[in-house]
Amino acid sequence: MALALATALVVTLGWQLHNARENQRWLAKRATQPYIGMYVPRIAATTLDGAARTLGQPAADYQVLYFFTTGCPYCRASAPLVKSIAGQLDSASGGRAELIGVALDPADAAGAYAREHGFAFPIVATQDRRSAMLFRARSVPLLLVVGRDGRVRYARVGAINTKDGVNGVLTAVRRTEASAAGPTTKES
Repeated sequence: MALALATALVVTLGWQLHNARENQRWLAKRATQPYIGMYVPRIAATTLDGAARTLGQPAADYQVLYFFTTGCPYCRASAPLVKSIAGQLDSASGGRAELIGVALDPADAAGAYAREHGFAFPIVATQDRRSAMLFRARSVPLLLVVGRDGRVRYARVGAINTKDGVNGVLTAVRRTEASAAGPTTKES
């Protein structure tokens, strides 16, 4: 009897330990990765051309934030599809979305990078890693679609190297009855 009770106790404790580890992994991911429904801060910034912008506060219905660094090979590989998103964003959103690049680099390096890749959207250069972490931009490239309410509607961490990455952003900024009612899905 004592052996059966001890076995049951060991199994129960093992199950509780497993659940505690799963909860710890979930919490660590939630604290470091962007997720659908996450609120983002509003941070005043200045673009490379001197215009004032507020990251996390769309001028219209949506703000697409593209976090990158100039030395990141995945960001470099993502540049053509980010340009594609920029070119299609206005028609997909009906003019209700803006794309802002956020370079986690000095302004001169960000400007050279934007010219090299032909980025025709506003770029903000910042070296303030604390502000970037508020958007969970721990890993780059990172695409976030932020709604007027300040909540993330779409998040993609990692290289944007497929049409699915482009379509995910464009779908998030289209207004349909289904997407207006709730958040979209996350890709990673």
